[in-house]
Amino acid sequence: MEQTTQVKLLKVAMITGISLILLGHVVLVVTFGNDDIDFRGYILGAAMNAIGIILSLPTKIYLTLVLMEKEERDNKNTHWSDR
Repeated sequence: MEQTTQVKLLKVAMITGISLILLGHVVLVVTFGNDDIDFRGYILGAAMNAIGIILSLPTKIYLTLVLMEKEERDNKNTHWSDR
């Protein structure tokens, strides 16, 4: 898999994860305010938050790739074997 494809997948996972976290919080707020939803709202909100957190984990990997690429561009004359 090429690096550009990996970066695109990481971006999609990050955006999906953050969206699920936000949606999970909205579901929990609505559940707290509405007694008709019952315990299913808590379960649904917690599940959305959990899946969102799992999907947003690639943010660290993506940021590491971006920073490594930036450092490589800035230090063109520096090689790992020189250190």
